[in-house]
Amino acid sequence: MRRRIVTVAVLAAVLAITLFGVPLGYAVAASFLGDETAQAEHVADVAAIAVASHLARDEPVTTLPSSDPDVSLALYSVDGARVVGDGPAQADPTVRDALGGRVVTDPDAPGGLAVAVPVTDGTTVTGVVRATTPYRGVWSQIAGAWAVMVALGAVAILATWLLARRQARRLSAPLESLAGAAQRLGEGDFSVRTAPSGIPEIDAAGSALDVTAGRLGDLVSRERAFSSHASHQLRTPLTGLRLTLETALDAPPPVQQAAVGSALESADRLERTIGDLLSLARHTPGDHAELPLEALVEDWTSAWSGVLAGHGRRLQVSTAPYLPVSRASAGAVRQVVDVLVDNAVVHGKGTVGLVVRDAGATVAIDVSDEGDGPPDPAAVFRSRQDGASSHGIGLALARALAEAEGGRLVLSSARPPVFSLLLPAAGTCA
Repeated sequence: MRRRIVTVAVLAAVLAITLFGVPLGYAVAASFLGDETAQAEHVADVAAIAVASHLARDEPVTTLPSSDPDVSLALYSVDGARVVGDGPAQADPTVRDALGGRVVTDPDAPGGLAVAVPVTDGTTVTGVVRATTPYRGVWSQIAGAWAVMVALGAVAILATWLLARRQARRLSAPLESLAGAAQRLGEGDFSVRTAPSGIPEIDAAGSALDVTAGRLGDLVSRERAFSSHASHQLRTPLTGLRLTLETALDAPPPVQQAAVGSALESADRLERTIGDLLSLARHTPGDHAELPLEALVEDWTSAWSGVLAGHGRRLQVSTAPYLPVSRASAGAVRQVVDVLVDNAVVHGKGTVGLVVRDAGATVAIDVSDEGDGPPDPAAVFRSRQDGASSHGIGLALARALAEAEGGRLVLSSARPPVFSLLLPAAGTCA
């Protein structure tokens, strides 16, 4: 790119200098030739004035005065014979034309430029003074002027080349940086950012690339987080399904039939969980349909009542009669509450409470149990994978899901433990 910019700039300078310089060179040559013609005519006029009185009195003329040593003079009589001076022995066409009473110039005369000036006595032509100047002097002056013009043109082209190189570097450097940033972004470096260049168009492209990098980074981070957290959500139903089937292997047929029914329910929950996770992994924040709280409460009741009954515990559900409308993702809310209830099943004791209430500008879903609560409430939402005794990666995932929907997940009470999911309300009552 730099080479192209420099080449175009230099070619444009050469073209401009040529278009301006050629007519200027012609004008300079014409000016020097005009000056030389005027000088020769002046010398001839002086000589004609000097000899006019002599010719009028028929006195012989032996010399012609000349103020320029480079100009040769000759005097011709009216019959065309040379009287004195340097020139053709007989009148040439220039002298013959001057006998008509006018000044005649011949740029192609032998020996150089010839100017013929008539010598008059009143209205009568009494002779002609012919002045001749060689071209070598004027052409040396023209060549000198042209040399200066060529030198100035070369200096202008050199200056254009230097300025073009500087401008090309100024233009190409941010573009090369932008291309490098785009390449790094394509290789997976979403932290790449472009530096301002001071060129509005390039800075606009850089800003667009920065925004794209940020969005791609958020999207990839979200998908990676879901990939790393999904195993926790799938582990519980898979373990329950495996234990149910293994227990049914040695049980009598009636028990096996019940176990198969329970396994099918677990498989349904597993399929729903996988579907929710895939949907959330592809999800981008935006408008949702109204959150179906009643249907979600029924799902949680049917899904977890049997699980808790198997542990000799019960699920106590309470729903307020009037709730604000929320437009959070149903899949995200389902997964968050499943994490909280599963946490109460694994780490809690006694009755598990599920309360859906109106918290003013939010819809609050509380999950509680009668256990001792987390040993370190401040670290309860940190992502950990150090065994079944920790609250682990599930609560970290639940908080990330809640925040992605514009909500919050907090530990309202440490002992007894109460986790509250707060979802923003749309502003109308259901």
